[in-house]
Amino acid sequence: MPWLINSAQLDKFRKNQKNLIILDASFHHDERNAGQEFLMEHIIDAYFFNIDMFSDPHPDACHSHFLIQDKNRISTLISNLGIRNDYKIIFYDNSELHSACRALWMFKMFGHDPNLLYILDGGFKAWKRVGGKLESGQPSITPKTYTANLETRFLRTLSQLKINLTTPLEQIVDARHPVRYSGGIEPRSGVRRGHIPGSFCLPSITLFGKDGCFLPLDKIRKKFIDLGVDLNVPIVTSCGSGITAPILNFALDLMNHPHHALYNGSWSEWGAEKLFPGELSLLERPIETCID
Repeated sequence: MPWLINSAQLDKFRKNQKNLIILDASFHHDERNAGQEFLMEHIIDAYFFNIDMFSDPHPDACHSHFLIQDKNRISTLISNLGIRNDYKIIFYDNSELHSACRALWMFKMFGHDPNLLYILDGGFKAWKRVGGKLESGQPSITPKTYTANLETRFLRTLSQLKINLTTPLEQIVDARHPVRYSGGIEPRSGVRRGHIPGSFCLPSITLFGKDGCFLPLDKIRKKFIDLGVDLNVPIVTSCGSGITAPILNFALDLMNHPHHALYNGSWSEWGAEKLFPGELSLLERPIETCID
């Protein structure tokens, strides 16, 4: 199970733990440049983790961040970050998207031991609030040897979501804003309005307090239950492009929920106006709205 730690715990780990790496997994949808921001200022001893380096562009659902599934390529990229399979990895971000959760989910997909994965609660802002040490510039990286082993049980595909519509074995929880879920204006071009039929809406941002830290687990659990989500049944999370839904997955991990996965294509794929290869009609990807 992945872990949630505070700034004091991170500082203690940094000073005392061997085989440890800190990764800045900041990611933005706007004009901000996460890589440049890292060079200007980051947590001491941290390295930058570029989420886009592990994305495989989809010609028809261009807004989604489809995870590459070439084990050799993944192994090389992570090895070049100076990470081994036995490393403890602490993720943080300086992003309103809380993208550290996406990075942690990726490493679960890569076969990294979940017990070695951590997220800094409150991210970079929390670290700065307590006066944590900072540095700037590009750190020197010594490549290591990493072997990826894809754990596809943490991933759901378009075809699997279609099957689930007719044979519902998993609940779908949508992490987007309620306006978008309901059928309001979509910020992305080429995407229909609405949500996957039968899905629940639990905006990922509601899992955080004003300080950017996760709410207590009992409050998070109540949010799921109040929606009607059965925490004894498998869950698939979705969002706009696969970046914020992993926040829900991480929360489910913290609650020891045993069976949950991410629909990586998310609404950018399901809601796309284009037909995909083999599809005869958009009715194969039906949508619902809450707008009369």
